[in-house]
Amino acid sequence: MKKWIKNNLWIWGLLVVIIVLVIVNGTKRNSDKEFDSGSNIKIEKLNTNQIDNLKKLCKVWGVVKYYHPEVVAGNVNFDYELFRVMPDTINAKNSQEANKVIYTWVKNLGDVEENSSGKNDENKKIALERDLSWIKNTNYLDKDLSQLLVKISNSNISKRNKAYVKFDKKLGNSNFENENLYEEMDYDDDGYKLLALFRYWNIIEYYYPYTDVIEENWDEVLTTFIPKFVNTESELDYKLAISELTTKIHDPHAGVDDINKTLTKYWGNKYAPIEFALVEDCIVIKKINPKYKDECELKPGDIVLEINDKDIFEVIKEKSKYRSISRKEAIVNCLQGYLFRTSNDSIKLKLKRDGKYVVKNVKCYNDEYMFDIKEPSHKIIDENIGYINPGQLSKNEIDKIMDKFMNTEGIIVDLRKYPSVPIFITMPKYFVSKPTTFSKISVPNQSVPGEFTFAKDQVINPDDKKHYKGKLMILMNERSQSQSEFTVMELRKGTNAKVIGSNSIGTDGDATEVYLPGGVTTLITGLGVYDEDGSQTQRIGLKPDIYIKPTIDGIKDGRDELLEKAIEIIKTK
Repeated sequence: MKKWIKNNLWIWGLLVVIIVLVIVNGTKRNSDKEFDSGSNIKIEKLNTNQIDNLKKLCKVWGVVKYYHPEVVAGNVNFDYELFRVMPDTINAKNSQEANKVIYTWVKNLGDVEENSSGKNDENKKIALERDLSWIKNTNYLDKDLSQLLVKISNSNISKRNKAYVKFDKKLGNSNFENENLYEEMDYDDDGYKLLALFRYWNIIEYYYPYTDVIEENWDEVLTTFIPKFVNTESELDYKLAISELTTKIHDPHAGVDDINKTLTKYWGNKYAPIEFALVEDCIVIKKINPKYKDECELKPGDIVLEINDKDIFEVIKEKSKYRSISRKEAIVNCLQGYLFRTSNDSIKLKLKRDGKYVVKNVKCYNDEYMFDIKEPSHKIIDENIGYINPGQLSKNEIDKIMDKFMNTEGIIVDLRKYPSVPIFITMPKYFVSKPTTFSKISVPNQSVPGEFTFAKDQVINPDDKKHYKGKLMILMNERSQSQSEFTVMELRKGTNAKVIGSNSIGTDGDATEVYLPGGVTTLITGLGVYDEDGSQTQRIGLKPDIYIKPTIDGIKDGRDELLEKAIEIIKTK
């Protein structure tokens, strides 16, 4: 035995390392297993008092979750703490009784010391103020609970590696990977359903950079969705409630997915082989997938009036209930993969074509990526104009393309396409002759949840050896989103640059994943992105220098009117 131990010391060494890593990286909250099999919370019928009490619990739970030292240190399973306090809160006869229940619960988590030294640099300019004014309202919370929450809110903890939210070391945006997905939850469990609502509501309250422009009363959203979540009767109902909740931030990043693909089955897994556009207030067929063109009787320029005997705009209204949209024009982007989607083999479309009404049954295909069509990443058009398709670029290709295009009359960058590689890093340097500020970024204040501060200005540094002297035309429309928008912000600072088209979608900034019970994931914009003067772009979108939109006649004739305009400007001396 001694000989075996001696010959296998490396195994014992490895075990010691593993044990140490578990101790160092583990958290006490993971040892709490009480509610692994369910919260045991079932609410038969919600009344107004219970909704008010649950709303208060949600708000207090959020403050304590992100500010209390014990929770931030990973010592408390705060999901399960919610299940411990929720029954008594629901059963409290009035607001005063609920306050006492919640106060006792918070107090039992341990003492808190105020910490002024943990605050971030107070010289940083604030982009978004936190709003905790409600915790000072003693009529709402009573004196004891109010004072306790004020004290907790002054904890100013910057070290958060074991907290429910940590931060990207490079960018500073929030990361919610420490949250549990609870993939096996019971969809009759009202505790877990409310946990999903409370978690999402507080993530937006404290870690969403654009709460000032969502144009929703976030407190009222909570009031509305408490009964919506409790009253869901199935897995699908619950996941549609989450989908509807995400629409209230009006952020096109906020798609919803789930591990069981329940939502995929709801939307359908078959697609009509068409792209549409909102043109002249009509839904117009813009493109037909070449692969299925021979089997599809639709034509570019067809105006869609009905889907399966229902008015097209009624269908849009129904589907928009579960898709987060920044503004009306954004339906083109946010519903592109949803409007002509079904579980059936075909859809019936009523169309207007050349002034006549026609009805067509359109075959649908199980081909989610049918419009990921391989095209050239770049080409020369009109003899001496370079055209770049950012959606088809490969890594490190842009520098080679710029070498080819350096002596062209002009370059057109088509940012109606989402970049396949981050050209915002590699491309803008060719078009400026000096360091040029193009944007401001806001990041979460790690010590003060709910507050966002401006990081240093975003600057383009020129290429010292190569400066493009021709005209630069940037194509943009309502399908220009996120990285496309950020790239537009940079490229438009070029010496001879113009942006052509219509407003972008208005969802700029890195997307951050949010994890919810039931194996549900969604996205939010995690960083704020502003024009260099600090003005807002979210939901508004970037504005073009030259406004132009496609026409129905142009689509019918197969013309790209934005591209034509770009060529015209380059050719104009």
